[in-house]
Amino acid sequence: MGEYELASLEEESLYRPPSIASKASSQRPLTATREKKRYFGGWRSGLAISTSAAAFVTLANIIFLGVVGARVNRNGGALWTGDCKTAKEYSLWLHLAINALATVLLGAGNYTQQVLTGPTRQEIDQAHDKRQWLDIGVSSIHNLTKISIKRVAAWTILAFSSLPIHLLYNSVVAFETSANYFSVYTATPNDLKEQTLANVTKSYKNLKSSLSQFDKLPVDECLSAYRRNLLSKRGDVILVMDTDFPYLWNNDSLPVEINPLQTQPPSKNWMCNLNSVSGRAVSHQSWDWECDTAAIKADNWTIEFDIQLDSGLKPRQAVKVDHCYSKHTLEHCKVVVNLPLLGVVIACNFVKLIGLALTWLYLEKRPLLTLGDAVDSFLTNPDSATDKRHLMSKVSGKRLSWEPGPRAWFPQKRRWATAVSWRRYGITVLLCIVTIITAAILLSMGLNTLGHPSMTALWDRGFGQVNVDSLIDFSVYNINGATKMVVISNLPQLILSLLYTAINGMWTTMLVGAEWNSYGMKHKGLRTTYPVGKQRKTYWLSLPLSIFFVKVVLWRNDKLLVDSYASDTTTCGYSPIAIIFSIILGSLILLATIGGSMRTMTPVIPTGATCSAVISSACHAPEDDEDAAAGYVRWGVVPGTDHCSMTSLAAEDPVIGKWYQ
Repeated sequence: MGEYELASLEEESLYRPPSIASKASSQRPLTATREKKRYFGGWRSGLAISTSAAAFVTLANIIFLGVVGARVNRNGGALWTGDCKTAKEYSLWLHLAINALATVLLGAGNYTQQVLTGPTRQEIDQAHDKRQWLDIGVSSIHNLTKISIKRVAAWTILAFSSLPIHLLYNSVVAFETSANYFSVYTATPNDLKEQTLANVTKSYKNLKSSLSQFDKLPVDECLSAYRRNLLSKRGDVILVMDTDFPYLWNNDSLPVEINPLQTQPPSKNWMCNLNSVSGRAVSHQSWDWECDTAAIKADNWTIEFDIQLDSGLKPRQAVKVDHCYSKHTLEHCKVVVNLPLLGVVIACNFVKLIGLALTWLYLEKRPLLTLGDAVDSFLTNPDSATDKRHLMSKVSGKRLSWEPGPRAWFPQKRRWATAVSWRRYGITVLLCIVTIITAAILLSMGLNTLGHPSMTALWDRGFGQVNVDSLIDFSVYNINGATKMVVISNLPQLILSLLYTAINGMWTTMLVGAEWNSYGMKHKGLRTTYPVGKQRKTYWLSLPLSIFFVKVVLWRNDKLLVDSYASDTTTCGYSPIAIIFSIILGSLILLATIGGSMRTMTPVIPTGATCSAVISSACHAPEDDEDAAAGYVRWGVVPGTDHCSMTSLAAEDPVIGKWYQ
């Protein structure tokens, strides 16, 4: 047992100088302290943190399921029902918690996936023997064809278990708003007196028994209350004119019925174009498509009427609104929890947790995760496959030459972008541009539907606020159902996550290239995952709603759910101002990435920082340079020779045009 444990420990000390390795082999079997160091030290510490984070997220989801499950089942999916302000606050905090947990889980998965694609020294040696190379220091799909099948399987499981987090997790909790279907009545002060209620239609006569439920509002408060797209606190309204207009109420009087989900024409148009019949007074219908309710002022809110008399049509008369009576209603907003979606997310959490735990506990051979790890390994155990090839370099778009022999030093000023393969660079930038243009086109189409509102009007709509005219009608595409809406609403998040990963990979590659070049300028300690001597501890090379899911339920008179129309609508909505900010932010990130990649750099070391063969060829130190990797190292010409290498001894700059081994 002790011998097995010693062998496992030496995996951690793999490729250390003989003087260090011999000390480890002479020690007694592992103590509890060294056992702890085996699982929590060096490169494994990141895996331990990732596994612990995944366990915490999984446990938090299970506790949440246990706490809310029974309540949600009793209430038909609702965790909380009541006023919309409180429901929004609960929904906001729950979504903040969900996004925090998702970020932790995805970060843990991304780190572990990078560890899994990190090649071992044995895999690098096998690749070099076949004149192939592997990526070092970056998360690499290229390496998947060269590493062990077990690690490929683990990487695949972690990748696919992340999909439900992107597509489902954010919709486990949803805010369900309510909207009142209401009627608009017109009246004069005299019309509301009891004795005048005899010769009116039934709908008007019913107001007599319910007037006590109405609040008298001045015009400014009435406008403020009914300018909203979806009314949840207010219902039927009586517009009271400032004059005794004799034609409004009689046995032909009919109210205007308002469906809050109507978009053609918009439901708010009644405030400008009250298309109603009140006795012999017919309110004038203008042909404005969109009612600019913001332009209506309290002192000039008027309704125009055409008066139809037996003798003919009386000239149009404008009547000013003096005040209104508004019916106060209870709000029916909800915070709903989708238990089946939560179950799927928890199942995927378990899969990811198992994958992380197995990687942490059973990944025996130490991967080379950073540039410093690779330099450490090759300086300690030089690679015969790159011997006498000490000026090997790799430039994007050019084939790596494995031919032995001396090479001339001709450094050329290069841009940071050359550290990234032209295919990776081109595809990433193209996908970013296509995404931004697509978002801009869809936004333009949406703004055209909204009548090209001003930025102030868009800002007033808020981030993620439900507006009827910004709900997307998928029925024309025969796309219905809550599950489909959940997936559609979260697709942009998945796309942005993939683009983020691609851009992060580009920046990581360029920064590794800059770090590699710095080793040709001065002596410095290596940055490794298991530092010894003068080496430095590594930092993590990983960096982690404009479309939303919405359900609107129609209510009438507090408790009566409307049956004559679709009683609820489950669809996706969009927030124009949030999309605008996303486009601006995305464009700035893309421009910063392109601008950063255009920075120039004069190579003072062979280019190809993430290429294992290039790193290997630069690490053939002089024989008298013992334990070089543990000290301060620099790449350059060994004095008195034509040999270039990483060394802890003195090193000189190579001469342009001179041939070196």
